[in-house]
Amino acid sequence: MKFLAAMLMAGVAFGAEPVRTAWIMGAGGFHPDVQAVEAGEQEVVVRSGGISLRQLGPLGMVPQPREQIRQFVFQFPVKPQREAGRHAHVPSEYTGAFLNGVPVYNQFEAASYRGQNLWHYDQIARNRESARPGLIEALIPDTGRHSPIIGFALDGFPIYGPWGFSAGLKRMRSSYRLRNMTVRDRWPDSTRLAPGQYGPPVDAQYPAGSFVEDYEYVTESGDLDEYNGRFGVTPDYPDGTYAYFLTTDDSGSLAFPYLLASQFAGKFKLPETGQLVRLRRPENLEAGKAVVLELDGLARYLEYVHERPIHLLIVSDDLAEFDHIHPEVNEQGIWQVPYTFAHGGRYRVYADYTPPGANQRLESFDVTVAGAARARVPLGKPDFVLRAGEDTELEFDAPRTRLQPYLGAWAHVVIAGEGLKSFVHAHPLEEGNSLRLNETHSHSAEALGPAPERVHVPVSFPAAGLYKVWVQFQVAGQVVTRPYIVSAEAGRPRAAAKRIPAGAVTVHITPHGFEPARVQIPAGRAVTLAFVRSGDPNCGARVVFPELGISHDIPLGGVALIPLPAVEARELMFGCGMGMYRGSVVVSAAPIARRQSPVPVP
Repeated sequence: MKFLAAMLMAGVAFGAEPVRTAWIMGAGGFHPDVQAVEAGEQEVVVRSGGISLRQLGPLGMVPQPREQIRQFVFQFPVKPQREAGRHAHVPSEYTGAFLNGVPVYNQFEAASYRGQNLWHYDQIARNRESARPGLIEALIPDTGRHSPIIGFALDGFPIYGPWGFSAGLKRMRSSYRLRNMTVRDRWPDSTRLAPGQYGPPVDAQYPAGSFVEDYEYVTESGDLDEYNGRFGVTPDYPDGTYAYFLTTDDSGSLAFPYLLASQFAGKFKLPETGQLVRLRRPENLEAGKAVVLELDGLARYLEYVHERPIHLLIVSDDLAEFDHIHPEVNEQGIWQVPYTFAHGGRYRVYADYTPPGANQRLESFDVTVAGAARARVPLGKPDFVLRAGEDTELEFDAPRTRLQPYLGAWAHVVIAGEGLKSFVHAHPLEEGNSLRLNETHSHSAEALGPAPERVHVPVSFPAAGLYKVWVQFQVAGQVVTRPYIVSAEAGRPRAAAKRIPAGAVTVHITPHGFEPARVQIPAGRAVTLAFVRSGDPNCGARVVFPELGISHDIPLGGVALIPLPAVEARELMFGCGMGMYRGSVVVSAAPIARRQSPVPVP
């Protein structure tokens, strides 16, 4: 119990900041507990190996196993300040340190349902039965006095056990509550998720509380704020301080969010990242000089599509240069990635991502880079000659040996038209994808099967002209990019589109997916769906309803009428043949008001 005794003694020296004095020192080197404390006027630096002989319990567990010993360097401000503006999100690895130098790990972002980064497992609840009780649990019983400091958050504010002062001594209660729900189709902020982004039903396998998103913050329903802290007087801060508290329930069990919630209450200093470039207002780019490309204003949790939340694709205006990189989000919710442009000239940067509750999006940003330009080279003789305005299939020989999945697919294909008049990020057909509509965007490499000899990529070219195609494979851990030239000739005249009958429900297929992605029809009544496909390149050549055994081809720029039989109230999923576009039909028992009339489609 020496650890508890040390915590009880932490910070008792009057006038000395506990962040300087409270640490439990070890023998140095890579021995357990804190190895060194460097106390300056503005900042305290604490070094440790992140290990201790004292079991902390589930809150001291590493969410993802580490294969090697590490040295942690924690930096804490001596005089922390409350944040009045935009609050920093807690880092994905650790949010502070216990007094013995063990990191306060972020237990909420290490794993998510189907790897989609939308429904994050509550690791404490998930591992509660297998975790041994530790010293943290020893703080839960009422001892008749204020709980001791057990650590510090990275913003510098202390973390206490569950007992604090509030009109007397009381157990601090979280203001987070389980949501009243049976299906996981919305986030706590009421964001309605898109089909395919749902979590599992609330059942015996995934009961309420299995995921972080199962909880909602209810103002003043407990003693603590949305950051899981409060301002008050403590034995170590007689003039008062903001502090985080360990939260427990009436039964004495650890209660969500345990220590810190998703954001810091105090100011949190981000590490220096070098020159930043906001892609919406790019400036001062220079060839050969490293910068940080930045996208602001996006959601922090974007769906993982092909194993990444954002695919950033960079193409020079003459199509001679191409790159495929992946930003990561920082604590301020800004997506960043370091990059160096090799030459001067004009480039276009494409951001391919899928926000929660929406279809896939592709945004582009033009940048001009100063410095020596590369000599422009004509595209040259085409490797393929195809017809524009039609669905077609490109076929490529795959590397014969040591081929590995790359970002959840056997290949990634990017197509840009001459002069950057068009752009497509496509993927090969995968057997069975259309039957896994609830899993398509996770794109598990294990589900791909044996390596193919050839990959087939369904595409279309919007107009006659030259195009550059980049095919990316992964061979023995290295990404190999093969460039090709395609010449698209003028297409055949299109046949007149079908007329949409009265009473049909219309769904448009565009490069962004199905619009709307969710439609509602009455239960017990047969309904016709009219799928109107755009003439722009898109993945909607086939629509599949797996539960109904329906698969229907749709010509580029055409219309397909798909009759649905009368079914009982439920939600039917549908998707494109590649599994990239997803939608649902909500079959409702309630009456539905709808006005439909014949609609001619040009």
